[in-house]
Amino acid sequence: MTRVVKSEQEQEIKGVGLLHKAVLMLELFTAEQPAWTQVEIGKAADLPRSTVSRLVRYLCSRGYLAFNERSGRYTLGLSAIELGRRAQLQFDLASIAADILEDLSRSTRETIMLTGFNPSAMHVVCLDQIPSQHGGLRVYETIGATFPLYAGASAKPVLAHLPDNVIERVLQAPMPAINPAVVPRSEQLRVELGEILQRGYAVSQEETYPGVAGVGAAILDPSGIPLGSIAIAAPLQRMPEAHVADIGQRVAAAVHLLSGRLAGKAEPTNKGET
Repeated sequence: MTRVVKSEQEQEIKGVGLLHKAVLMLELFTAEQPAWTQVEIGKAADLPRSTVSRLVRYLCSRGYLAFNERSGRYTLGLSAIELGRRAQLQFDLASIAADILEDLSRSTRETIMLTGFNPSAMHVVCLDQIPSQHGGLRVYETIGATFPLYAGASAKPVLAHLPDNVIERVLQAPMPAINPAVVPRSEQLRVELGEILQRGYAVSQEETYPGVAGVGAAILDPSGIPLGSIAIAAPLQRMPEAHVADIGQRVAAAVHLLSGRLAGKAEPTNKGET
């Protein structure tokens, strides 16, 4: 008789069987597909109909799911929304990223900006910054300032990592220029978003302020959803084209480290210069 040895992960899942199944169900509710029938849930989560029915009733009773009688579909309920709101309030991205921003500031000596993505308003908001160490001309941003997703090195990488239907919605909507001298164009931006994904960072020149250039990359959660960005801003004369690729690689390395930290991945013990 062959003895099957279950992995540690399988044994852990077995110990919290119903909880694991409930989490599988809740994870189905995404921006791309926010509503499901019980039959669809069962097929997608590979669960028996009786299990789905029992868990759906319980989650509805606790407010984590809500049933729409007209459509016959379930969506996330108010308890799930409230839980997400509490998690967002407690999630201090600036504290988690602080040492990474400081390292980037030391290596570039330019202004470093951390943004968070606000999906309800479809913009990024400045959460923290470290001013440039250069004398004379310096770029400075106000904490709490917001930028639409279609303009600037802190916003465009976030847009590039959003679902295609969301990107199309942004591209087809009006895009008022922030700096009147640089008018956003949807087809040009569409091409640029592909380039951002390919090289790992965005570049902007005077899209937000005259005389300012920027390079930025998106901070991603473990499932690849953008949480915000890290960007470097400097006067145009200190951001020549030959310098942009080096800056872009530094920013991309910084967000890669931060994204790994958010996913709980081990970090290198010996930090070198980026």
